[in-house]
Amino acid sequence: MLEIIKAQYKSGRSLTQNKYYSYVNRDSWPKFFWDFYPIGQEYYHELNPYFLFQSYRPDIYKFSRVITVRDGYLTFASYLISHFKEILTDQMRPILIPPEFAPIVPTNIMDRFACWQIVQKKQISLSDAKKVIIFGLISEEYLGNLEDLPERLLPLRQINPEASIDLLLPMRKDIFGKNNKESMVIYHALNHIKDAIPGKKVNFIKVENFLELSNLKNTYVFDLNFDKMVVSDNYLHYFSQSRGATVNNGSLLHSPKDSMFHLDLSIFHELHITPFPQVKSVFAELIFHKKTNPHVDLNFDTSFQNLLRNMFQENLSFSE
Repeated sequence: MLEIIKAQYKSGRSLTQNKYYSYVNRDSWPKFFWDFYPIGQEYYHELNPYFLFQSYRPDIYKFSRVITVRDGYLTFASYLISHFKEILTDQMRPILIPPEFAPIVPTNIMDRFACWQIVQKKQISLSDAKKVIIFGLISEEYLGNLEDLPERLLPLRQINPEASIDLLLPMRKDIFGKNNKESMVIYHALNHIKDAIPGKKVNFIKVENFLELSNLKNTYVFDLNFDKMVVSDNYLHYFSQSRGATVNNGSLLHSPKDSMFHLDLSIFHELHITPFPQVKSVFAELIFHKKTNPHVDLNFDTSFQNLLRNMFQENLSFSE
């Protein structure tokens, strides 16, 4: 597996350079993808980061010898349930996932997976930041249970009194909701943020303004993401870290001891490839849920969402 990764890296070929990539029909991607903006924006490195749900046809696998999975655990689990036999019979290629997703993988295809982790060796604390950007997609899937949000906002009390504070809070309807119902999440979220930083002056900014920034040194991006149900590889994190910001996304300060290989994503952060951990698979439980609900699209199944979320929180020691 390591040799395949190294060969892909040394070849200098990435997904965007492949002659077949222009043939991918974006109209076949699920509609919720467009609600991911800006966290789902595309970017490329030699190990081909993209969402598995974009692979709407099995032969799309031929575009790359290595796949860096960007999916959240919901769409990753849903994809595996629908396509694990195709992965098993496909030619051997590493599929790179966050290590906390490992228990979702079926036992008989674990040998086709490895893990990726982000390392940023120079980070600043929230209290040392001259600028703090509070980010969050205002949707229930991204923020989780709003009753728990005040506790997750407690670190904001560490903000330096002299630091400027920007709010980047793009509004979304329920990303995985079939009915596209309007949500009151924005009002509750803003009230909780206001309570967490009482008396602080804040500035609301738009995504377009944020993406024009070129220097984010001495900046701390505080993401309100509850977990990784929506995406695991967040473009906003990549954008921020590549410009020198620190993000509360669990990036490591030091290279993992079991790192097999790494590549630079920017001058500030790097992607490390680590072995697939020894874990007990819970895939059988997920398959059982699907068999008892055969006609339900798992991406929109609230009971499946709750099942996965409970597994990560209670049984799999999921790291927020």
